[in-house]
Amino acid sequence: MFKKIISTLVLTSAMLISNVAYSHSEHSNSSVEPPTTEQVITKATNDLIKLVDDKATIEGQILKPSWKSVDNKKMHYKSVRYYSISFTNTVESRTLYILLNAQGTYLGANFDGNFEQL
Repeated sequence: MFKKIISTLVLTSAMLISNVAYSHSEHSNSSVEPPTTEQVITKATNDLIKLVDDKATIEGQILKPSWKSVDNKKMHYKSVRYYSISFTNTVESRTLYILLNAQGTYLGANFDGNFEQL
């Protein structure tokens, strides 16, 4: 009887261990897909709206509310580490560039598109 209990415990343990190993193998080796251009532009747009709402100054100039409705936005620069998105405001006749890192964190903005990190 003791031999039967030990055999059952060993078999049960082996089954549980193999299930745990197989259940995590697929996720541990998979890589994270980079964001799409649309996702990056959406994130930068949200950052632009926050800049306008916070009355942030870019190169000494407070961004006016017209920046919130800019339709002309596109990926200006893309690398493994950084994204630069351009927003052209026809009312202001200017283009604003927003720099994000690969994780989508806002790093800065300017009107010339030149960033030290790039």
